[in-house]
Amino acid sequence: MTILVTGGAGHLGREVVRVALAAGHTVRIMSRRPRPADAPQDAEWATADLATGAGIREAVEGIDAVVHAASNPRPWRTTAVDVEGTKRLVSAARDAGVRHLLYVSIVGIDRIPYSYYQRKLIAEQIVAESGVPYSILRATQFHSFIDLLLGVAARTPFVLPIPAGFQVQSVADEDVADRILRALDQGPGGRLQDYAGPEYMTVTEATVAWKAARGVHKTTLPIPLPGNTAAAFRAGLNLAPDAELGTIRWREWLETHPPTRLH
Repeated sequence: MTILVTGGAGHLGREVVRVALAAGHTVRIMSRRPRPADAPQDAEWATADLATGAGIREAVEGIDAVVHAASNPRPWRTTAVDVEGTKRLVSAARDAGVRHLLYVSIVGIDRIPYSYYQRKLIAEQIVAESGVPYSILRATQFHSFIDLLLGVAARTPFVLPIPAGFQVQSVADEDVADRILRALDQGPGGRLQDYAGPEYMTVTEATVAWKAARGVHKTTLPIPLPGNTAAAFRAGLNLAPDAELGTIRWREWLETHPPTRLH
């Protein structure tokens, strides 16, 4: 199978590329950046930009399946990348005869009133109505994302601020990548069962483990956040009680991964 991975240079995308290559598939990484020196030598590279459409049709030529993992949560980029970019991608995939488009989404986007999530929900609808055989896999927040957020918060002088009362069920990028590859092997399945980490944690509990693993000694400062979005996270609407579960727990992941950096 020849697989195109949008966002293939990101945290999840790299894991999808790794497991797909290990399984013997031909992989083409799509990124708006030129090929870096550390890109996998046995993977193809396609420079394309979802926000402008440049290079997308060339990227999907000869592709059997697309893993659409590219996304941009920045408010001034989400519509261009996640909405309009997804329209451009599915149009090109339909014209190229792609047999399976798998869209990576987020648990809770239909319950949490967050503008980025609302755009992701629109993107799901675009995929479902595209005419391209598809799967949609919603996953909970990644371990790498929680690691990144705590690392940014730890830059605050003297204390480590966290949102009071939030809950997480974070999942390893590696587990999600394995699930994606199984979905590609199984073929288009529409909306798949949600995928989540193997444990519930409060953000306070996650922070205790993170501080121990990263050698951070600042005092944790829970801050009550206002608004409906914060209330939804406190209510656990980002959790997935009926999900298929990954296997790599938060503490285990921290012990085997260096601190997450922005790309």
